Amino acid sequence: MCSLSLQGEINKCLSAAYKNWIISKRNVFTVFELVFWPLISLLSIGLMTRFLNIGGETVAFLLVGAIGLTILQICQIDVAYVLLFDMWSKSIKNTFVSPVRGYHLVLGALLFGMVRGTFAFTILVVISRILFGFDFLAGGVHTVLIFLAGVFAVSALIGMIVCISILLFGQKADVAAWSLSGVIMLISGIYYPISILPDPLQLMARAVPLTYFLEYYRSAYGFGDHNIMTGAVMVAAYMIVGLIALEITIERARSTGILLRLSE
Repeated sequence: MCSLSLQGEINKCLSAAYKNWIISKRNVFTVFELVFWPLISLLSIGLMTRFLNIGGETVAFLLVGAIGLTILQICQIDVAYVLLFDMWSKSIKNTFVSPVRGYHLVLGALLFGMVRGTFAFTILVVISRILFGFDFLAGGVHTVLIFLAGVFAVSALIGMIVCISILLFGQKADVAAWSLSGVIMLISGIYYPISILPDPLQLMARAVPLTYFLEYYRSAYGFGDHNIMTGAVMVAAYMIVGLIALEITIERARSTGILLRLSE
């Protein structure tokens, strides 16, 4: 009986991943999200380092940030798409008529985002190695896996915030899908150490788990110490709070009728 219940939970999560797959494969612009824009971002940063004649360690610092940001953007938009697609097609009520909970949607969409993010990561690692001589595996495979796990978890958090915003504010909330990653880029030290930020922004940066995972990966290239355990505990706590908040928001959306207003 327990195994059947677990299988049912897994199938519900996989249904959200399959839904994103079906919609994405019909949309030619997902190719741009997966390949074109990540390559443009990597090449622009890499060529800038060549123009400025920047040394190897600084190149590593910048390319870690560029690749990390790309994976974050790809994965978080996949989590957000689980409700964005429904909102745009005016069918959001159909999702919640089915026997799924918020965590099924998030975990399933995250799984699909991780697959896409890993694919893009592999391409960027190969290109950065060929064109810029950057070895992304210099810190070891375990370092890469921990870094990717952190980026994927933060992506899920951003995606959940977008989903919660949709259920609270409706159509106006879709701007959060593209703006939140920009805010994260500003304060978490994607292209610079957070020590150069004003003190209030440094405090904000310390509240963002991505900051710790970037510092952890960059420490393998000689960029100071890290507090990876702080980042891991923080991201786990945020995930629990985010999933609870999403469930509460879904129930509120049902009671206030916003699910019907977002549907035909």
